[in-house]
Amino acid sequence: MVTRMSELMKNPNLERWDRLSTPPKTALKEIKGGRLAGMTDINPQRRYKAMTEVYGPCGKGWIFSIEKLWTEPAPEGQMFAFAQVSVRVSTMAEEWSQPIPGVGGSMMVVMEQRGLHADDECFKKAITDALSAALKMLGVASLVYEGQMD
Repeated sequence: MVTRMSELMKNPNLERWDRLSTPPKTALKEIKGGRLAGMTDINPQRRYKAMTEVYGPCGKGWIFSIEKLWTEPAPEGQMFAFAQVSVRVSTMAEEWSQPIPGVGGSMMVVMEQRGLHADDECFKKAITDALSAALKMLGVASLVYEGQMD
């Protein structure tokens, strides 16, 4: 009876958050290099699958739009690429939520051992990063960001 009572007392505002919070271990990968070494990365496809499981297919239960793409100079001739997206989810009243913003980035031109290297997928990576930032606000993989799955 205690279990049933605690289920009834759960916060309804956290129902979807809780369903999105725990990615499977198969979707996690340790970051090996750079400043984030030792942290955990989450497979982007798993994020989208989680959104589809909870809200429905992209385009019907949740949508996103690319608001802005831009570049910024970086030291030594390098270049950053940035993306700003908005995510909306279908509400219980079958309306769209207010936009949930996300900003992400990647390197467009990076200094490597042999010199400058351009990445033709930089905006795709920046959009993926921006989507990840927006989806955090809905609880996607929140246990990773809370440090409970590193």
